[in-house]
Amino acid sequence: MVGSAASAAMDRVAVAAREEAADRVAVAAPAATNPELAARHNWPWQQRNAISKRDGSQWRGAAIPFVLALFALALTLPRLTTPPVYVFDELYYAYTAGKYVEGEEAYNTRIPPRDDPAIEWTHPPLAKLIIAGGILVAGDNPLGWRIASVIFGATGVVLAYFLALSLTGSAVTSALASALLALDGLYLVESRVGMSNLFLLVFLTGALLGLARMLAAPPEKLRNPLLATGICLGLALATKWSAAPLLGLIGLTVCGKIIALWRQGKGADAADAEAARSGLRAYLRWAPVALIAIPIAIYLLSYLHFFLTHHTWANFVNLHRDMLTYHRELGVVHDDSSPWWQWPLAARPIWYYVAERGNEAAIVFGNGNPLLYWPMVVAVAWVAIDWWGRKPAALLVLLIGFFGQFLPWALSPRGTFIYHFMPSVPLGCLALAIIVVDGWRLGGIRRLAAAAYIVAVVATFAYFYPLYTAMPLDAAQVNARMWLPSWR
Repeated sequence: MVGSAASAAMDRVAVAAREEAADRVAVAAPAATNPELAARHNWPWQQRNAISKRDGSQWRGAAIPFVLALFALALTLPRLTTPPVYVFDELYYAYTAGKYVEGEEAYNTRIPPRDDPAIEWTHPPLAKLIIAGGILVAGDNPLGWRIASVIFGATGVVLAYFLALSLTGSAVTSALASALLALDGLYLVESRVGMSNLFLLVFLTGALLGLARMLAAPPEKLRNPLLATGICLGLALATKWSAAPLLGLIGLTVCGKIIALWRQGKGADAADAEAARSGLRAYLRWAPVALIAIPIAIYLLSYLHFFLTHHTWANFVNLHRDMLTYHRELGVVHDDSSPWWQWPLAARPIWYYVAERGNEAAIVFGNGNPLLYWPMVVAVAWVAIDWWGRKPAALLVLLIGFFGQFLPWALSPRGTFIYHFMPSVPLGCLALAIIVVDGWRLGGIRRLAAAAYIVAVVATFAYFYPLYTAMPLDAAQVNARMWLPSWR
């Protein structure tokens, strides 16, 4: 018995000795050798390492969007003031913005916007007000007409990064998706002209980012992404009415979420039911404000300049009646117009500007990067199938953002152009980036294919860059870049 007690005591001493030795070893390298001890103690070096990791993550989180914005600016700024005259619909948008700045009449619907230049009254005024801001800063000249588009172009690239990050959680995939967007020829051209299409893309991308964060937010954090979504939708509607389909689809999504939460709130599990009721209350409180009140308020505020220039409510109603009539009766009035199904094929570009000088010509050629556009629909379908059942919220945003902004144009009664496809392109670039990154990670022949594809996209963009930026080319150089007969 005594022997047993002594043995037990020795065992306890041995255990204590081993614990003390382990503690001494852990003091030398706590995180590496003894994670259990690291959890029990709060050593100064642990605090330093945690701060270092957090600071590093925050630095990377800020550095990637900053670098992407610089990349977009580096592509957009060279030769920005060339051509030194109105390009394509700058004849209407930049010209009207100049009228805003000069305080002259800019809402006269008796003048059809087909003379060159002419007042643009067929769309809401926000895009022209933004361009007018550039004119106030830089003057009524090419720099003033286009500087706002340059800023919005860089902003759109950054928003595309954050949207992709919200859907994938991968900074690498998101950065690649954003870079691919910057390498789209049509995106570049629109970032260099004073028109409305790029502003619309930026606002709609912001709305999709708000939607993605709204679907992932707990009830107590629902308000901000929902309100941000409403603000972006209001800004988009105040730019072009073509934002209405996305507003409707997001509204249907919110209604579906409300119905689902209402059903969950009647469930048997008390904790789940209470969480569902909390989410339901948040949606019912903020959804009407975000998706009805805010867009209406922003739309009306965009006409503040209209009312301050001695126009009445009756003039406002008449203007909108004439706007509706114009779009309903427009038809196909331009050689560069194209139906919706041709846009992913990059089949019909827009010749924004052509000026012949001797044996050379300076051209602004608006078309998608064909190596981005041609596989885009297949890439979105591929990612949608992969996400089916695994990432329902991300899948919903992808499908709404791509097909929901693209397919409604099939019902348009008016002539359409490839730039109407632009709001879908950030989602298409995301799908392509996902496939490329997956191929790279798989290694072998797939990695080679992924690398070759990116090199080909960059090379194609560089090859067409002179056509995007009005660099003088001779006839042989221009003809070599006309890959399809429909491009001529």
